[in-house]
Amino acid sequence: MQRWQWTLPIVAAVLSLACSGWALAEGRSRGPTHDAARPAAYRSIADDASYVSTAMFQQEGEGSPFMDEPTVAPAPLPEGDPGEAIVTDEPPPDAAEEGQPTDDYGGPDGRGEGGDHGAGLGATAGSWAGTSDYCTGTCGPRCNACGASARGDRGFTFGGWVDQGVTANCYHPADRFNGPVTFNDRDGEYQLNQLWVYAEKIVDTGGCGWDVGGRVDFMYGTDHRFTMARGLETNRDGSDKWNSERFYGTAMPQAYVDVAYNDLTVRMGHFFTIIGYEGVSAPNNFFYSHAYTMQYGEPFTHTGLLATYALTDRISISGGFDRGWDNWEDNNQSLSFLGGAGWTSYDQASSLTFAVSTGPYDDAGQLNRFMYSVVFSHQMTPRLLWVIQHDLGVDNNGGRTLGNGVVEDAQWYGINQYFIYRIDRAWDLGARVEWFADDDGTRVGGIGAPHGWDLGPDVGPNTQGNQIGWAGDFFAVSVGLNWKPCDNVKVRPECRWDWYRGPRDAANRLPYDAGSRAYQFTFATDLVVTF
Repeated sequence: MQRWQWTLPIVAAVLSLACSGWALAEGRSRGPTHDAARPAAYRSIADDASYVSTAMFQQEGEGSPFMDEPTVAPAPLPEGDPGEAIVTDEPPPDAAEEGQPTDDYGGPDGRGEGGDHGAGLGATAGSWAGTSDYCTGTCGPRCNACGASARGDRGFTFGGWVDQGVTANCYHPADRFNGPVTFNDRDGEYQLNQLWVYAEKIVDTGGCGWDVGGRVDFMYGTDHRFTMARGLETNRDGSDKWNSERFYGTAMPQAYVDVAYNDLTVRMGHFFTIIGYEGVSAPNNFFYSHAYTMQYGEPFTHTGLLATYALTDRISISGGFDRGWDNWEDNNQSLSFLGGAGWTSYDQASSLTFAVSTGPYDDAGQLNRFMYSVVFSHQMTPRLLWVIQHDLGVDNNGGRTLGNGVVEDAQWYGINQYFIYRIDRAWDLGARVEWFADDDGTRVGGIGAPHGWDLGPDVGPNTQGNQIGWAGDFFAVSVGLNWKPCDNVKVRPECRWDWYRGPRDAANRLPYDAGSRAYQFTFATDLVVTF
């Protein structure tokens, strides 16, 4: 059942775009974007001003071509007053140790900018800004003695991004769909994937006291089709509620309130999942396209409550309940559990997250869906980041119907690996290798007509025992570049090879080239501009 075969393509695509109209501040430091207030450990490795303050930068050595800017030092304590703490918005030098993955690719805990992945198993109320390493004197181990968060009182911030791109399929499928690949699913057609705006207030108690915040996201574009929640953007039967066009429409993927007390943060509302490594928000991901694991094996959003508690500066746990996968209104009267744990090594070179979801998925509330995800990341060298992810899911009685009338459990599982190499401040090189097994053909089927892949399933409730896709193994290898000519501009060219090993579906079709091939090759690039 577990079949492995990896192959690497040898094609690279590079797109050169002009960056104009954006003024670069001295030292090319980040402007007032939505992640400007994040610790340096969560910023992009290609962000010049934040990178020079990291230990990773300092280890480049005096011969490095990047040693052209001074390191950032914390403000010293006033002489003769050792008991008074100094509060500053600049992080300490050790706030971004060697081994920090970038927020552009998910952050050191697999989370990143754009509010993806729910509360974030590593993004807790007690951050570096309120630790004893930063605020000395009478400060406790996690409580800021100054009586407030080291970041100070923060109001709402507003921002967003535009993500647009195009994909070319070497086989030019007649229906112009790139098989089961979602998000950039159209061949030879311009896509405005995400026109995204948000308002956010980040909670930060500094380890003690109360804080209240929240976030609302609103988007327009072709990606709305993959982020809609039942009962919000669609009716309970899957038909449109907000949108009427085939490809373009609107969605509200997040609307939640955060309440924090000391090291506990409680999120209530509609929020992104904490499961997996990739996310919906374009600035979070290295690649324009997405892994099968993220597309078909994991939820995108939850509606409910999630509590996250920081046990230490390096360990956090989460737990709560929701109304099921991608639901605003549940299809049954039973709640599901969502939880996990996150760990970061002392030197912040490694991180491990575990997340689990379990609960009834059928209309009667009698059949259980269980899945977990494990993500491990490690900074192998100051320039090379390695991430490995494993997912497994089971739907009770959700598989194929046997000859004796017994319905099998449906299973899906897979492994992803990511290798991201920093070339210089503006360029990163990445590779993603994936194997995803849909044993019973119940996951990989697209969203179906009218909004998605024509060979996909009909939109509507899944009849028990029906196969909606291909019962086999899906493989994908992606190689791409990230180019950041400006702090708020990113270009992501990539090439991708997909192939399938398994039987044809019930209509004698294969997954690619309008049902005629078991493989495809695509070139894609997009442009992400944040504001």
